[in-house]
Amino acid sequence: MRKLIVVIIILTGFMVGINLSRKPNGFRSYQEVLAELINDAPMKTYCDSFYGYCIHYPEFFSKEVANEGFVRLGYWNNERFVIECSVLKAPDTSPVKVKMKELATQLHAEDQQLLRDSFILSGPVYENGNKIEGYRYYAKYVRNQKLWFSYTLFYPESCKSALTRLLRQIDRWEV
Repeated sequence: MRKLIVVIIILTGFMVGINLSRKPNGFRSYQEVLAELINDAPMKTYCDSFYGYCIHYPEFFSKEVANEGFVRLGYWNNERFVIECSVLKAPDTSPVKVKMKELATQLHAEDQQLLRDSFILSGPVYENGNKIEGYRYYAKYVRNQKLWFSYTLFYPESCKSALTRLLRQIDRWEV
């Protein structure tokens, strides 16, 4: 009889522990669902035929604009996500550090990371001089000869934790 009571108490404790570890409503957050969607999505490749650069992006992003040296890919589901890749066409021979400081000032960058022939900037999104609340960008600029190539992700700040795969994709990007 004592063994039965001990087993019942252990099982009851186990069941209470499981129920307490669950979320109250049983639903996953938007960020959890988004992270799973991004991490499990097959990646597509866009290649600019004129400049020869390529980027990888999740297949659920759709091509919105594609011109010579520029592409915009977007995804909308509760929040707006945009990937842009472009070529700065004005020949520029300034050192990488100088270009980074110049663009960091223009783009209101809060974080700067200087690499060998490239750099990464991130910060809040501004449009026409006005800050767009709740949105951020993460961009890598790569110099190839005298041209600068950029790969930028615009995203809601609340979703950053779900975007690890895309941010690593940008970090590893080369031209």
